[in-house]
Amino acid sequence: MKKFFTLLLALVMTAAIGVTMSGCSKELIGFDIELAKAVADKLGVGVSFVEINWDTKEAELDNRSIDAAWNGFTYTKARDEGYFDEDRNQQIGGLDFTGMYMENKQVAVVKKENAEKFGTLEGLKSAKSMVAEAGSAGFTTIQDVFEKEPVPAKKQLDIFTEVSSGASDVGVIDAVMAGYYITSETGAYHESLSVVEIEGVEKEFYAVGCREKSNLPAVFNHVLAGLWADGTIRKIGEKYGLQDVLVNGFGEYDENYQFPTDGDYAAVLKAKKFVVGYTVFAPMAYKG
Repeated sequence: MKKFFTLLLALVMTAAIGVTMSGCSKELIGFDIELAKAVADKLGVGVSFVEINWDTKEAELDNRSIDAAWNGFTYTKARDEGYFDEDRNQQIGGLDFTGMYMENKQVAVVKKENAEKFGTLEGLKSAKSMVAEAGSAGFTTIQDVFEKEPVPAKKQLDIFTEVSSGASDVGVIDAVMAGYYITSETGAYHESLSVVEIEGVEKEFYAVGCREKSNLPAVFNHVLAGLWADGTIRKIGEKYGLQDVLVNGFGEYDENYQFPTDGDYAAVLKAKKFVVGYTVFAPMAYKG
């Protein structure tokens, strides 16, 4: 597990330098953004991106404001099958997901001067306050691993300012994001924050989330299988330093696949585009 953690941070750190130095147009870029565009191109439709509150992604899907939550979305059985969220006092999901495409894990971020104090699991447990994005895997990690009530952040970026300001002792975020913003020498928080591995936290996997009973996951899986086979996904991954944490959860490409003629896919064809919900989360989706 430690080997995976070190590898992931190193890969993203290296790529962040190149992307940061070459990107000055401030357009929306990132691994998930480019992958969604590649899928749209293969389908012959457009794709639009809408920044959302990640805590309400299920509602955004249900009311059809978006067709997919495609932004480093951690697959869990609970999200797939549905669960009752006591914090929000409502039933959440279930959702339908594509196959998994990337490994990740949750890590802690602390002030550099507190790295030794919070450098162990016991040290982290002694933190008076812990912050994570509402509705995220990090939020659940704080509840399950540390048995604390997290301070809810509207988006993962807010975690950095929350910890930097001293408002919270510890933040819990995705390792891929920590690598970009902290471990990289060009990262905005490289000088002020440190990354701490959370002992016992297992690897997790990203997938694209869609409405329950939507036929888009099957369509996306078909296209993604082709993009895996022709090397497109790896090429995008290499650009963002993620090539060694990619996984093929789509299966083999089926040349005889029959596209559906109804449901969400028919609606996408009629609209000539699908809509992706995202939050700012480098290197997956950000302005560069």
